[in-house]
Amino acid sequence: MWRTLSIAVFLCSCAPTPPPCTIPQGHVIRWGVWNDSLGLLTGYQLFPDGTVQRYRRAYTATSDETLDTLPVRINADTHCRIADALRSAFIHNQAYTVIGPISHYVEYNTPTAALRATWDARYETYGSRHFRAIFRWLNHSIGNDENSYR
Repeated sequence: MWRTLSIAVFLCSCAPTPPPCTIPQGHVIRWGVWNDSLGLLTGYQLFPDGTVQRYRRAYTATSDETLDTLPVRINADTHCRIADALRSAFIHNQAYTVIGPISHYVEYNTPTAALRATWDARYETYGSRHFRAIFRWLNHSIGNDENSYR
């Protein structure tokens, strides 16, 4: 009996550990509110080093306006899990755009591609369920537990 137990312990201790997650440079996760009548995106952006900035972009602007850097840092493990969940959501829903007067969005940006899901903040539809969960997860990660409804 002890021999079986020691073999099991030995086999478990030899199992390879997964490599630590690293987010490649140039990958940015964004989320926030799209106000259609004002032509304005306001939200947050999460960078590979774990810093989070608040930003704003007008539809007519060619670049983002950084408002401030939040006093939080998202650890690498949480960042990787969020990125994996977001990639998976985009695989299941390659395109999701439902624009309302006030919409919520999540984006996954790489140096070569940008993916954005947008949904009307007034409704909880089947198609937006993964993106809404990630939106809430991101907000919770920065201490912003506002209701996802408007």
